Amino acid sequence: MAKRKVLTEETLKRFIKRDSHSMLEIAEHFDVTPKEVNKMLLSMKNSNYNILEDNSTMVALGTDINTGVVTHPFDPRMWQGDILKFGFSSDNHMCNNNSREDVNNLLYDIFASEGIGLVYNGGNWIDGEHHFNKNEIFIRGCTNQLKYCAEHYPYRKGIITKFVAGDDHEGWYVQREGINVGEYLVKHRRDLGMNDLEYLGYGEADILLSEPDQKHESWLRVLHPGGGSAYALSYTMQKLVESYQGGEKPTIILAGHYHKLDYSFPREVHAIQMGTTCDQTLFMRKKKIQAMVGGGIVEARRAADGSINRVKVEFITFYDKSFYIGKDKYFKGYMAEKYKKKEVYTEKTPGKPDIKTFDPVGQ
Repeated sequence: MAKRKVLTEETLKRFIKRDSHSMLEIAEHFDVTPKEVNKMLLSMKNSNYNILEDNSTMVALGTDINTGVVTHPFDPRMWQGDILKFGFSSDNHMCNNNSREDVNNLLYDIFASEGIGLVYNGGNWIDGEHHFNKNEIFIRGCTNQLKYCAEHYPYRKGIITKFVAGDDHEGWYVQREGINVGEYLVKHRRDLGMNDLEYLGYGEADILLSEPDQKHESWLRVLHPGGGSAYALSYTMQKLVESYQGGEKPTIILAGHYHKLDYSFPREVHAIQMGTTCDQTLFMRKKKIQAMVGGGIVEARRAADGSINRVKVEFITFYDKSFYIGKDKYFKGYMAEKYKKKEVYTEKTPGKPDIKTFDPVGQ
């Protein structure tokens, strides 16, 4: 007698990941009622699985959530009159032993001290899992890494962090598991009582900077591009902007991925690379890629017609932790003690949840 196929999230995920199926086909495959299938699909949607449905009865699990540039409307809360000021931090690679959580926390301390209420993140907030990083990560599983990020990503009262997801690192979980990692992270953060994270989109997102009745449209694009680093720091941004068709150029670009801090002005686009809060990894050393550790602050001014006519970029740079601790740089007093030792998150750490109690995804 054939072994009965048990309907679980994992078995259903595997079944609809291979091909689209109707509700009836799924019910027959698992020998359950369509009502039970629908209940399981609803549970998976609540866990941010990318369940694809259309006007037909077909159901599938999508492992590519790239829908192109997601546009966001003008938000007056971003502005103080005609001045826009925000911080940026990117490529944090949390759950990797080389991640500089001390740097990211200190960046947010600086943002808070300067009254900045908005921070943009260009993706790769977690390190994900691939064959070349397994010996450098200390948390495994999609749910585990996202829960760690939700608990440990800096929270400062009055600061909202708007972020995109990269198609690598956290994007590896999207491709393997079909989970919308950005929405899943926000869910875990809210479960902890924090409503400071806003997910902008997968890969890239555009934010309108001009008011609807202004003559000139200005846009901020936050993106996590692809490809490797170039020998010249500005070359990747130059080629990216050159590739844009006429009429689709943003006014300001915030780009993650390359782990570089750089500003250039190709084709009259303010192109800013956002750096990283992760030291050089083994993969980067093998590829001879430098990690520029830090973040920054951008101040922009808007003219009466909606155009951005002034932009000021400030980079906040970091090196080895020992360079700062006990010296009159950024770390001093209680902050030196707070960030002196990097906390290792394992089941042996007192006062922290046992990672074995988390529900792993994709292990």
